Amino acid sequence: MNIGTKLPVFLAGTGILAAYVFFKPVPDGFPDATQYRKAATLMQVFGNINYVKMCLRDRRCPNVFEEILDTFAIAKGLFADPPEEVPGSNIRSRMTSFDGIKVRVYEPIKRDGEGEMPAFLYFHGGGLVVGSIDFYDPAMRMIAERVDAIGIAVTYRLAPDHVFPAAFDDAFAATKWFLDHAREFGVDPRRVALMGDSAGGHLTALVSGAITDEPSSPDIKLQILLYPWIQSFDLNTPSMQKARCQKGDFGQIPYLASLMPYFLTAYVFGNHDEHLVRVIQANNHTSAAFKRSEFYQKHLSHDIIPSHMKPDCYVPPASYDVGDDEIWDSMKDVLTSTKYSPLYREDFTNLPRAFVATVGYDCIRDDGIFYARRLDDSGVPVKWVNYEKGYHGIPWFGEMAFEIGRQMADDFIDYMKEHL
Repeated sequence: MNIGTKLPVFLAGTGILAAYVFFKPVPDGFPDATQYRKAATLMQVFGNINYVKMCLRDRRCPNVFEEILDTFAIAKGLFADPPEEVPGSNIRSRMTSFDGIKVRVYEPIKRDGEGEMPAFLYFHGGGLVVGSIDFYDPAMRMIAERVDAIGIAVTYRLAPDHVFPAAFDDAFAATKWFLDHAREFGVDPRRVALMGDSAGGHLTALVSGAITDEPSSPDIKLQILLYPWIQSFDLNTPSMQKARCQKGDFGQIPYLASLMPYFLTAYVFGNHDEHLVRVIQANNHTSAAFKRSEFYQKHLSHDIIPSHMKPDCYVPPASYDVGDDEIWDSMKDVLTSTKYSPLYREDFTNLPRAFVATVGYDCIRDDGIFYARRLDDSGVPVKWVNYEKGYHGIPWFGEMAFEIGRQMADDFIDYMKEHL
């Protein structure tokens, strides 16, 4: 190929790449659009390369669930163990275990004051299937330093290798052990918060309730839930409908909506049966009788969601007479367990005060609204903030943090300072 041919090819390729990056659709008025497009493009390119690799390696192309498992396994291998100390930070970390559960503890190198400190335990996101505390090292250091608290990043067993209630059992065991030994860390056991994002918010709500019911342990002081996954009963909420009709592959929203049924089956059954996934996607995994139950009609009512938050494509439930009794019978003991569903809990009155963050571009946005409403109706102090232009998994810490992500972090850190 001579120079006269190479130059047009190079310019054409550059133009295609620029279009791929900078013309990726985003909602009107979305801040940090260029930064988002760059990050989303890198993720998409990495995912496409891995998809092709898996097709060639396995001689069949993976479904979306298999792809994300493999992609996260590769990503985890790219992360080295975080250092104990980071230049410019007053926080030192160390690995240890609480009742056999591996945790990373973040403590101040030098303390300004005396007396017992507050603390927080963080549960990472990832659908109870993927994720690692290593990804959250910058976040843990930032929160610990800004709140002047000891931080604990908690590992837990992941599906599909470890099914219900493994994740809850690990999160609860680590929390209870720490509360019983808090003073050994210089921590006031009455000033402990639980927090997490997505599935970590799910565990935060569950463990907050379980500790409340544990007479031998001090109560949790505060729960912080960031775009939490709360329920698996209704997968046709207004926010789910918004995700499905959202134009453009914005953020992780259409992707996450398609993954939720896989996360559910992986944690409940340890598999990803395609027939079951299709039933869940159609929102027929619960029985018609359960859909007509007082719990469903009261606490999952779409009327709870403010009308201005319902998309133009929203269609209210036409009937509560559809469902699959056989599948519901196989799942109901898990889905209605208070080790799985924080929303199914009967008594909310003694739960810790909460900060609940939801984001506009999130198929599970309404889960956080349902939970905040239950808390508020029960007289539990709750601050619910919806970041309308944010999306599920928006970067809120580190150098890649988005403007909205930084605002969300500032808000929940201020809340922790005030109430912890």
